[in-house]
Amino acid sequence: MQRLNPALIRRLNVARVFHALRVGGPASQTELVRSTGLDPATVSAVARHLRDEGLVTTTRQPSRGRAGRPPTQLAIDASVGVLVGARLEPGTVRVLVTTLVGEPRATWQGSAGPTVDDALETLAGGVEAALGEIGVGWDQVRAVGVGVPALMSLSGRVAYGPNLGWRHVPLQERLAERWSVPVAVDNDTSAAALAETLFGAARDVRDFVMIAGHSGIGGALYLGGRLYRGSGGFAGEIGHARVVDGGRRCSCGDRGCLEAYLAEDALAARLAERGRDLATYAAIGTAAADGDTVVLEVLDEAGALLGRVIADLVDVLDPEVIVLAGALSHVVPWLLPAVERTLADEALGAYRSRCRVIASSFGPEAVTMGGVGLAMEAALSLPGWLLDQDAAMPRSAT
Repeated sequence: MQRLNPALIRRLNVARVFHALRVGGPASQTELVRSTGLDPATVSAVARHLRDEGLVTTTRQPSRGRAGRPPTQLAIDASVGVLVGARLEPGTVRVLVTTLVGEPRATWQGSAGPTVDDALETLAGGVEAALGEIGVGWDQVRAVGVGVPALMSLSGRVAYGPNLGWRHVPLQERLAERWSVPVAVDNDTSAAALAETLFGAARDVRDFVMIAGHSGIGGALYLGGRLYRGSGGFAGEIGHARVVDGGRRCSCGDRGCLEAYLAEDALAARLAERGRDLATYAAIGTAAADGDTVVLEVLDEAGALLGRVIADLVDVLDPEVIVLAGALSHVVPWLLPAVERTLADEALGAYRSRCRVIASSFGPEAVTMGGVGLAMEAALSLPGWLLDQDAAMPRSAT
């Protein structure tokens, strides 16, 4: 088993203390020792580092009638910088600026052309516009994180993005050349899973699967308290699980993939065949809420196919939670009945009884918030593939 080097251990400890303060609020060093499980000397060294970096401030606790010098509390200073998260989708760029603890301050959305250069120019302009909206300069930006619907290497290179039409694009390298702050780039659903474990419904969950829908259907496996990436970084392509032999053509070139039935364009195409002109998940969800029987039937069929894939995931991985995220969130309420029905029929009962299927805390903003999570990691100089729940979440005092 490979040993972690001392520099990496220090970064993990910094992350643990930072996230303890982010989740639990101001705390004394003694309280941080209890909540993180780190020894007093380590907490003291980390606290000094965070103060030197300007990430935390110190205040004196009220004495509450006790004799002697009141203890010092540490707190994250949310006013000393911002994080920038972004989502690149075919034709669309979304930007979110937050405080250092992930509280939204500004958003921006714009249209982009089909090429990499078009997308990067739109992204750069969108970041400038969002920062300008709140009067923040680059001297206050701590890091930028970007989620992309593509197979991503561990180095931040786009290996293949079928819905973008991109291959072999050194995306992180190009963005790092443009901006002088740390930049992190990852698969969009992996980013969404990071957001869910840092800020959302999976904060206390060690094993969950994220399934997100936008232009395609992506997946992320969060197992044993950390994101599982596989040998090449490409694990989790749930959207390309085959659900119909010889079925509809998928963007990947194969037939019968889940994506060919559940992605936004795929659902829109199936509804168009039945006389419904609904181009987006949001429009489909509105029609479902209005009781359109054709829309409800198509969503029920898609939910059953999704349930088949989830049943296999439950049997193989035994996750605690399945999280449905992204723009797909607009139609989740009308997918869930068929998902639950299929799970009851096809998943092994003992596993099924422990697994919940839920909607993401962030809905359509899951990937953009994931970009913020990536930026937070980068600001802490922590490689995303090593962030696990032990580092990200404070431990309960024992």
